[in-house]
Amino acid sequence: MLTAGLTDAAIAAHLGWSDRTVRRHVRAMMVRLDAHTRFQAGYQAVVRGWLDAP
Repeated sequence: MLTAGLTDAAIAAHLGWSDRTVRRHVRAMMVRLDAHTRFQAGYQAVVRGWLDAP
């Protein structure tokens, strides 16, 4: 959903979560990927094989 460009609010609505829960999960993923921005997280996810490159 992040790669599709959805906002935290849109992701939260889609999953039935709160915005805060989405932000917490995104932040945990960014820490795991050693990324400082969402763009870096996306790049690292592709490099590590978590996602297919578009």
